[in-house]
Amino acid sequence: MAAWFPDGIHSDGSIYPIVPGGYAVVGAAAMSGAVTHTVSTAVIVFELTGQISHILPVMIAVILANAVAQSLQPSLYDSIIRIKKLPYLPELGWGHQE
Repeated sequence: MAAWFPDGIHSDGSIYPIVPGGYAVVGAAAMSGAVTHTVSTAVIVFELTGQISHILPVMIAVILANAVAQSLQPSLYDSIIRIKKLPYLPELGWGHQE
């Protein structure tokens, strides 16, 4: 992004600087959401950072990462349940089936 927009993004006569920390927060939230298959990681990120201004990119990234991950593999928690062979836990029927 910095190579394409070295002075920031120009919109409506304003210059919005590129903040690498914002991209790191969005990426971390998307990764956590994809691994756990939960959207609540976006709320956790907002609570931890206190930056509600990043709500749109974080929510879009978490929802997209969650959708892609659900189509490819089971969540971390489902994998742990299968590895430990825990009894009395019914199969929910969505996500990756073996």
